[in-house]
Amino acid sequence: MRQDDRRRAVAAARDQGLRRITRLTWRAGVVGVVCSALVAAAFGHDVRRTTAPSQQGTIVVPGQPPAPAQGAGQVTSGAS
Repeated sequence: MRQDDRRRAVAAARDQGLRRITRLTWRAGVVGVVCSALVAAAFGHDVRRTTAPSQQGTIVVPGQPPAPAQGAGQVTSGAS
């Protein structure tokens, strides 16, 4: 086999491999987008029913301040 023919064969094989990888990458991207949309639709379909009615312009002030917490004032972890 001549050197020129060998180079063309290697280049053609490389190009075919790149096309295959590109095609697989695009398919994986499309599958990811579709799955993301399905998950968003599955978890987001009930949002309108569970939200509280909005009261625009109204600030709700509690009748009394929150009670002080029990226990130590500062929490420390075991790490140093």
